[in-house]
Amino acid sequence: MKNKPLISVIITNYNYDQYITKAIESVLAQTYRNIELIIINDGSTDNSDEIIKELVSKNQGRNIKYVSRKNKGVVYTRNEGIELAKGEFICYLDADDYFNRNYISKSYKIAKEHDADVVYPNWHFVGEWLGRPDTDFPEFKSELLQLQKLHCTPASLIKKQAIKDHRFEVEKVAEDWDFFIGLSLDGAKFKLAKDNCINYRIRQGTRGSRNDPKEDTKHFVEILTKYKNKYGSKVIDPNRLVRVRHPNIVMRVFGMRYPRVIIKSIKKDGTHATTRKALRKILSRNKIVWKVLGDTRNAKYHKLTESLYLETSPETKLAVVLHLYYPSLWPVISKKLARINVPFDLFVSVQTKDKELVLDKVSKYHKVTNIASFPNRGRDVLPFLLISERIRQENQYKYILKLHSKKSLHRKDGGEWLNSLLGELIPSDISKIIKTLKNPDTGAIGPAGHVVSLSKYMGDNRQRIATIIAPLTDDKTILRILGSSSKYPFFGGTMFWCRVDFLSPLLQSNLSPANFDTERGQVDGTTAHALERVFGKILHEVTHKKMFVVENSVVSELPEKSYRSSYKHVG
Repeated sequence: MKNKPLISVIITNYNYDQYITKAIESVLAQTYRNIELIIINDGSTDNSDEIIKELVSKNQGRNIKYVSRKNKGVVYTRNEGIELAKGEFICYLDADDYFNRNYISKSYKIAKEHDADVVYPNWHFVGEWLGRPDTDFPEFKSELLQLQKLHCTPASLIKKQAIKDHRFEVEKVAEDWDFFIGLSLDGAKFKLAKDNCINYRIRQGTRGSRNDPKEDTKHFVEILTKYKNKYGSKVIDPNRLVRVRHPNIVMRVFGMRYPRVIIKSIKKDGTHATTRKALRKILSRNKIVWKVLGDTRNAKYHKLTESLYLETSPETKLAVVLHLYYPSLWPVISKKLARINVPFDLFVSVQTKDKELVLDKVSKYHKVTNIASFPNRGRDVLPFLLISERIRQENQYKYILKLHSKKSLHRKDGGEWLNSLLGELIPSDISKIIKTLKNPDTGAIGPAGHVVSLSKYMGDNRQRIATIIAPLTDDKTILRILGSSSKYPFFGGTMFWCRVDFLSPLLQSNLSPANFDTERGQVDGTTAHALERVFGKILHEVTHKKMFVVENSVVSELPEKSYRSSYKHVG
């Protein structure tokens, strides 16, 4: 460590409580150890302050400085970071982005080998990424930076001495572009870290996504004009950038705007996949097309559910709704269902290819079995909602047990996860569960060991959660929920007991199959993932019902407290 200089990493945060933990932990996990971490909380009104303080407290032996104050904006905050930093190099990290473990060590190695003042990375898109491939920026030329054919993120490694008296200035847009143009024109040496990526989050509602592209271009021209007046021929004619950003019809037709991206996508995924990806992007901008597609999808599912013949057994009040995506797991699930010692009817959703599946009864309490096949959309959640609505319409059942054949192929502990969920949820004695469900104030009962912190595991689901619950409550409640997310835990794994009337507001809302995503192996950020979180304390508050947990056959009301602990089955 003696031979390695101090590097100051500056995390800037404004209302990113759902992302800040990942950002901070990604810095603390760096393989390069001589790091000074500076966290500036720019007047956040969400749970950021509590989360940051807790993380700082847990890492008291680390070199961390935390500043929390009233909101002053991104430009002031970035400049404050320069003044606070004591390192030989500085590096910014926006709180919604995060580093890979060797990010700093890779950048420093390049800075040392090439005596570079600025080492800029490529970008790996996360979040609402729309299928974008990683960037493939060229080696640095000031002209390419000015033409925005390469981008230097503030997460670049910057030698502090090279900053001199340069500061972030423009408030409206592209304060980082302006800053790095100034450094380059003042002689700073830039070097691309070709194989190093910043995990750059794409989100709706950001400043960049809200801005009018033509209005942005006006500000870019102002920036270039400022430098043109000072540096003369070192700066391009600003009109060149206008032509690049707003190509004429010939350039559009012949694909001159993004040829590298298209060629790279074809090489990686093939012509067919690239064409589909391009069409999705084009169609995503056309509301009429999306409405037609949505109406078609809804009509298809409506026909499927309406034609579904349900057999029910008289006097039975419990419906077990099982999504059996993996029929091979039926033996595991059936053994647990055999523990249920009250009459129940079984409703099973399967893939279309498994529609002829036949399941044996598991015990004398298992009365009838209904099997419905649906396209693979919305994971276990969309089939559950479709079947639950039919169950609600039958006006016979009072209680539902929601299950699904969970494999979690992206994890090594998928089997353990399923066994743990089923074991807690269906104990040897369910009498106390049934007794609790008879109480009209009850909402859902879930496995005690699988209560998950919403504040820690909000992920990319915030906007979808707000959209889902908007028809069910008022704006004030939505803001309170999203602003105090640690008080709204949910059941990890999306398996629980509940009363049918607990689901009624959601089933009768405007949520439809068109709102659910095409399955592409996503592990977060879909409507199904958002609903997993809504089924927890959120829906309980909206329906004025109580949330319970079961552990060793004992049922107890979930305590009113903040939930921020890690969930062992996520990571």
